[in-house]
Amino acid sequence: MHLVMFDIDGTLVDSAGFDSELYVEAVRSVLNVEIDSDWNAYEHVSDSGILEEVLGRAWPDSEHAELAARVQERFVALVGEYLRRAPGALREIAGAKLLVERLVALPNVRVGIATGGWEPTAKLKLAHVGIGTDGIGFASSSDARARTDIMRLAAQRALRGGAYARATYFGDGAWDRRACEELGYGFVAVGCGVAHSVAYPDLGEADAILSCLGLADVALAS
Repeated sequence: MHLVMFDIDGTLVDSAGFDSELYVEAVRSVLNVEIDSDWNAYEHVSDSGILEEVLGRAWPDSEHAELAARVQERFVALVGEYLRRAPGALREIAGAKLLVERLVALPNVRVGIATGGWEPTAKLKLAHVGIGTDGIGFASSSDARARTDIMRLAAQRALRGGAYARATYFGDGAWDRRACEELGYGFVAVGCGVAHSVAYPDLGEADAILSCLGLADVALAS
């Protein structure tokens, strides 16, 4: 069994033009602080992980849950408003939907999505570009702060009690590559955000990607 897992932002959807700005705005509007939008500066590059680090600098632990809920609510509202005003601003990464669908259809593959985003905004973005989550193990920053923990949970949900012989993760950030190194997953870089020996500008070359994963013959047989 081959476990194939995807990040969302920058990997399945092109959200770079607004996602970080709206997250910073949500934190600013609720907490009245400016945060560093260089995500490499944070220990856990996830919506909940970044926010927990920010809250830990100036707010007592007893207030974290309430403040985090308010920031998340604000962020979800901002993303929804943005997409209603500019629906064309969010597009799938070229070939993402088709590649996911082809992988889900293969008998010896289990597909997962492990995102550092919160579940409401993550699923909103996927739905906006027509990528469904049926048959996919989904986990997000709503489940855990650490990306490795999110990935482990997505794997459990994708495998449904089974085991895998090989695991590959598609991502666009240095934090994705580090998580894969820690978990022993193969890493495929998408876009130009991180240098890696196995990289694609997008997901449009499905046949080449399946061949890289060793799944070309299985795809042809199916």
